[in-house]
Amino acid sequence: MLQIISIFFFIFGSMKRITIKEIARQAGVSVGTVDRVLHKRGEVAEATKDLVLKIAKEGNYTTNVFARNLKLNKVYQIAVILPLDNDYWKTQRQGIEQSAEEYESLGMVLKFYPFDRSNQGSFLTKAAMAIDGEPDAVILAPLMEEEATDICGRLKSKAIPFVFVDSNLEEVAPLAFIGQDSVQSGYLAARLLNYGYGEGHDAWILKYTDFDSLNKTIDERIDGFRQYYVDQGWNAGRIHEINVENQVKLTEVLNSIKGEGMHLFVPNSRSYQIVSMIDESNLARKKRIVGYDLVKENIAPLENGHVDFIIDQNPNLQGNLSVQVLYKQLIANAPIKQYQYMPLEVVSKENLRFANSYREEPEEVVG
Repeated sequence: MLQIISIFFFIFGSMKRITIKEIARQAGVSVGTVDRVLHKRGEVAEATKDLVLKIAKEGNYTTNVFARNLKLNKVYQIAVILPLDNDYWKTQRQGIEQSAEEYESLGMVLKFYPFDRSNQGSFLTKAAMAIDGEPDAVILAPLMEEEATDICGRLKSKAIPFVFVDSNLEEVAPLAFIGQDSVQSGYLAARLLNYGYGEGHDAWILKYTDFDSLNKTIDERIDGFRQYYVDQGWNAGRIHEINVENQVKLTEVLNSIKGEGMHLFVPNSRSYQIVSMIDESNLARKKRIVGYDLVKENIAPLENGHVDFIIDQNPNLQGNLSVQVLYKQLIANAPIKQYQYMPLEVVSKENLRFANSYREEPEEVVG
């Protein structure tokens, strides 16, 4: 009998088995859809079901049914600590919700703790509420470095895994970070702003006094921007940081700029606000503006040429990937790539409609 069992495991154990991820790739569907088909949960189109089962059979897919059933009795509470005050963060939330829906049948449940970006107290309060809820894992945007470090210390003391989106704190060592390299993106912004100017150009960095003063990602982008000038051997004194308090202050700054055009760097998603505050005479001047994030408000100024380049971070995909990381950690027990950097996607009016984050606005129905 032992000999027969040994032969069985030698034959079947040595055969390469396809993974759920590979089945999903070949079938052109999500991992969650494959899981529902293989474990007969939820509604899936017949054609999709047949294709998934065919690929699984040909790939010698097997699963440990006993272990799987143990997993299915568990509900996984995921706490999400994000600001939700603009289109960028709303898109991030949508990506998280879309991905979590795929794993809903596996017991993954979201609970959101939105905080006010301009208020450290709000961030700390919402994070404390999340931790007190004893979640199985946390998705967090660590925009405020000191406060986020303290929060992550508490999470680690309770052995609660956490994933960073948008911003990173390397010294904290999250389970995974999903977002751009902020310093490198600022470096790229400086190159875009100076493209075609071999000797460099004066640049004005426009910061807001509300959110930007608390956001470490903004600071890292500016550091990268300055590093580009250093590496080119240009005078760093040609970079001017301006706090945008109101339209009057911005107009005064722009009117003071002499010479060949205005080169403006907006290290956040509010390029459209800057454009709306520029008076007509300055708007008509030769200028170059580089900003961030293909939020819907930035589309019009990009299309009409008032904004030259947007560096997009694809917040929807960031949200998707953060949930996938937690699926691998909590349910699939699969290996995780700790640093998952988003591409530094440069969007101009010429490639706008092909950008990853571009969404066509639905036409209004009349009548």
